Amino acid sequence: MNFQLQLVFIFASIATLIYVIRKIRKHKLNIDDSIIWIIWAIFLLVISVFPSLCYSISKTLGFQSTSNFILTLFTFFLYIILFFQNIQISLLKEKNKELTQKMSIYAYEKEQEDK
Repeated sequence: MNFQLQLVFIFASIATLIYVIRKIRKHKLNIDDSIIWIIWAIFLLVISVFPSLCYSISKTLGFQSTSNFILTLFTFFLYIILFFQNIQISLLKEKNKELTQKMSIYAYEKEQEDK
């Protein structure tokens, strides 16, 4: 890997890590949601600092090219994020349904009291 490209990757992974930590401190991102981003940024930093690790892992797993391994890794990461977001959406839908039902019951009871 070109040294300049390696420096760009190191800078990008450190910038990502700093950005996520700042969002946590400003309470714009939950710690539960940000754990995967922190792990991902640290993983990218390790791969950037030690590019030979990525080469050896891709060869061990049978990838013809390291870029194919990295693309597969990014795709897998995005699927993990999508899965966790789907879980959160399902939970929010269930809470929304329960809240709507409770509000309907409350409105019905209030209407019955007024009569």
